[in-house]
Amino acid sequence: MPKQLRFLILLLVCHSALISNSLAQSFTVKGRLLDESRSPVPGALVRLIEIKDTTHVYATSSNLDGDFLFTGLTKQEYRLSVTAVGKRTLKVAVRAGQETTDLGSLVMSDQPIPVKGVTVQGRVPPAVQVGDTTSYSAKSVRVNEDATMGDLLSKLPGIVVSNGTVTVGGEQVQQVLIDGRPYFGQDPTIALTNIPANLVDRIQVYDQQSDQSRFTGFDDGNDIKTINIVTRRPFGRQSFGKIGGGYGDIQRYTSSGNANIFNDNARVSLIGSSNNVNQQAFSTQDILGVISANNRMIRPGMGGIMGGRGPARAAPFGASGSVQPNNNLVGQQQGINTTSMLGVNGMDSLAHGLFAQGSYFFNRLGNENLQVDHRIYLLGGESISLYDQNSNVSSTNYNNRFSGRMDYWPDASNGITVLPVLYFQSNNATDVLGAVTSGNGPGLQSNSNTNSLNNGYNLSGHVIYRHRFDLPGRSISLDFGIGSNRKQTNGDLSSSDTYSGVGAAQSDSTAQHSNFLSNTQTVNARLIYTEPFPFDVNSMLEFFYDPSYTENTASKYTYNFDPVSGGFTNLDIPLSNAYSDNYSTQSVGLGYRWRGTGINLMANVSYQYSNLQGFDSTTSGTTINRRFGAILPMAMLMYRNREGRFLRVFFRTYTTAPPVTQLQPVVDNSNPLLLTTGNPNLSQSYSQTLMARYNLTSFSSSQMMSLFLFANHTNDYVGNDYVIPSRDTIFSNGVSIDKGAQLTYPVNLNGYWNVRSFFTFGVPFDLISSLLNLNAGVTYSRTPGVVNSIQSVSNTIGPSAGFVVASNISRDFDFTVSYMGNYNFAGNTLLPGGSNNYYSHTAFVNWYWQFWNGFVLGNQVTNEMTSGLAAGYNEDIVLWNASIGKKFLPRDAAEIKLSVNDLLGQNKNVQRTVTDSYIDDTNNSVLTRYVLLTFSYTVR
Repeated sequence: MPKQLRFLILLLVCHSALISNSLAQSFTVKGRLLDESRSPVPGALVRLIEIKDTTHVYATSSNLDGDFLFTGLTKQEYRLSVTAVGKRTLKVAVRAGQETTDLGSLVMSDQPIPVKGVTVQGRVPPAVQVGDTTSYSAKSVRVNEDATMGDLLSKLPGIVVSNGTVTVGGEQVQQVLIDGRPYFGQDPTIALTNIPANLVDRIQVYDQQSDQSRFTGFDDGNDIKTINIVTRRPFGRQSFGKIGGGYGDIQRYTSSGNANIFNDNARVSLIGSSNNVNQQAFSTQDILGVISANNRMIRPGMGGIMGGRGPARAAPFGASGSVQPNNNLVGQQQGINTTSMLGVNGMDSLAHGLFAQGSYFFNRLGNENLQVDHRIYLLGGESISLYDQNSNVSSTNYNNRFSGRMDYWPDASNGITVLPVLYFQSNNATDVLGAVTSGNGPGLQSNSNTNSLNNGYNLSGHVIYRHRFDLPGRSISLDFGIGSNRKQTNGDLSSSDTYSGVGAAQSDSTAQHSNFLSNTQTVNARLIYTEPFPFDVNSMLEFFYDPSYTENTASKYTYNFDPVSGGFTNLDIPLSNAYSDNYSTQSVGLGYRWRGTGINLMANVSYQYSNLQGFDSTTSGTTINRRFGAILPMAMLMYRNREGRFLRVFFRTYTTAPPVTQLQPVVDNSNPLLLTTGNPNLSQSYSQTLMARYNLTSFSSSQMMSLFLFANHTNDYVGNDYVIPSRDTIFSNGVSIDKGAQLTYPVNLNGYWNVRSFFTFGVPFDLISSLLNLNAGVTYSRTPGVVNSIQSVSNTIGPSAGFVVASNISRDFDFTVSYMGNYNFAGNTLLPGGSNNYYSHTAFVNWYWQFWNGFVLGNQVTNEMTSGLAAGYNEDIVLWNASIGKKFLPRDAAEIKLSVNDLLGQNKNVQRTVTDSYIDDTNNSVLTRYVLLTFSYTVR
């Protein structure tokens, strides 16, 4: 490994840890698994268990050649346990006493699987259940040689890839690992588009626990849905990459490249791209909260209605020792995007017992979106208020993000992990808005122009220390975390408002400049002590203590234009405020765990005491002081057997405190028709979550079934109170609402429910050499709200069903056919007897054909249909993308391709949003027909 690369990786990880000159030696154990015919056994689960403490288990899987490898071991005795479908369990005593212990070839004997009247032939099953991990075989489906990992995942049962996100069995994947190591932090989108499918051997799906949970054996509820990509040659040197670019009509262009060098533990990846054709191969880190899902800028005074400081016992900036997954990640933006990105990811064993990894990623996202909205507010009975808007948003967003990890194990009993995270964001946005209200007395028309410059950072770090005592099961661990978050906004607003409906029209205008600044500092810890149960060798006890302290400050000052001075010098007192608070928690608890053959039970209970103190320095020194006490139970049942059945039921409770942006009582008037403000009287919410998952995989029939259920109930849910007056209104704090406008502020409400279920069934479709995946699900939400002092409840039931047919014919002919239909039954208590039901479906056909002399044809045809929306918003379009290319050079390394996007010119983008008090239909800008000529070169 070049010295320059080692130095680069050291910089990427962090320079906060001082590396000792006397590092202890670590050891390696490797071997090869063969069957009775001396053929390799791939995909076997290989576990290395410490004899001294059986709760400490290393795990890996064998590759296509049957090889397995363990690194970073200490000098002691182990028990090797190997399980594989159709093989007898293999157990071998191992002593790691040399730098490398080579076990040589280990033969696994066959264990026949009893199947009544069925002859099992050489079909690769799409998935097998190995413990609590669902393992998919990449050989179960064939993809073309240019396919990415995202193309491969979309063919597997229970996995859905859409708009850069991945869901498995109804749960969103939050990180992708490559051979057990992170790939560019926790942004799955990067791995989906940059890892070639032909590199993948197996795809392992599981819930990764936090570092402390993996060490202690007690699940703390901070699991993250994880996909681990097992590469085909994980232990040898390999290089792969791809570079390409193209140009087309109407000045459309694209360029991208990636380079990867994998050499055992030392791995380096470099990626980069730039285009203006809406190819966003990453997720945007929106730590400022200024980019919403539909590209509308969120007012800085609110920060999102459902924001919070995080659940109990979860670090606000890290999930109990793991970097918080998907921290404000935003996927593909609506409208027309110009993107650029550059990133480097590296890892290596820097010394004996010391392993480091880290990644740096930069991206720039320019967005243009013309959005048309039609919104209906329900006021009770037959009364409604209409809001129509045309918004032209232009924004440029910059992100710099770094994440790293360093593990140091000087001996078998002590370990230290350092987890630094640094996120920086800058956003410059302009919104030209035209809006009108009607249907609730006099109408109001507003035209406004808003410019805002936003910047901020999120810095955090965790240090985790773990110690194992001589008595097996007795251990102590400490996770200490700190965090700092800063957000700053400078904005200008100019607007003109016209009132109509009562006599002659009246007009008003506004010219303002505002400054907003918020700071958050956090310190938290989690101390855990485990002890073996004195009367049962299968039981353990856990004692834990979680303290945390968060300090917040937020200030906003708004100045009106003074024509005399020619500047923004007049302070607007009702629109200005300075607020601060601190929130502290103390939580102590006791847990119990029992492990039997195939069964794992865990339960704990804690008492949490919280104190929220706030101070409003703008209004005569108003203070708030609230104390909360909560009992927080948690329980988990996990069952698995060798027949491929796996059941996991998990129940937890947690509290969420309102953030300072929801507590600060300052009005944001960036949209003069939709005013927002905070509420210092908010209380923390209390949530209960139940999650159950059942998997069944059959090796003999190559079938797979998965069932997922999730339910969440929240008391003191932070919802919205809408004030929509029919005449000019002035509140006691001096805030005024003009007739036709509205004011929204957060309030605590009870009765919130969110329930969703998902079912999938995968079976070989031999008629056309494919894999058939059937999907179905139902979602239910109950969202309370308040409109003009009348409490409302929005109920939405959404059944869905679909299928995927994935080809398994050859690499030269590859196709995928899918369909998904969704029907939504939406009702609201403010509209008795009424409904706002709507239906949508997506039908998709994608096929790839490489034929004579390296010529390639590609087609993607999508039918999007929506019905039940407002007039002019329903759609029934066919989006057809077609291409023809020619491959040349050895191994078809080079390709030149001509492609047409939206061949029929029908592309549209409409959406419906149903909330507690309104129904919103939107139409966004889209990229229509263009032609692109591209060249690419692949290193395989």
